Amino acid sequence: MNQIIKYLKVMVIPVSFVFIFPLILGILNLLKIKTYNVTILIFMVIISLISGFLIGKKSEKKGYLNGLILGILFCLFLFIFSLLFKDSYNINTIIYYLIIIVSSSIGSMFGIQKKETD
Repeated sequence: MNQIIKYLKVMVIPVSFVFIFPLILGILNLLKIKTYNVTILIFMVIISLISGFLIGKKSEKKGYLNGLILGILFCLFLFIFSLLFKDSYNINTIIYYLIIIVSSSIGSMFGIQKKETD
């Protein structure tokens, strides 16, 4: 139960980002500023790195595994959320999810190393 609460606390950051970021992009589109999929990918990678770093600092050992679990949970949330708004998936979507999972794992490895040096 304690593990689930730990993951839910860290998932607040990326999940809130998923809800707030489209609002920001909508405002930018109203101002006629072009946003690209690469920009969205970069921000998602940064958010998953930060979330992985936080879960890595909270874990005792095997930071990569905690980051992997967090990345999979986040991608599962994105997948379920996108089922409501998207009608097709392709290889780019799978690569996008894999990048998020890997960046979360890398962030958690940095987080557990930072914890060991503190």
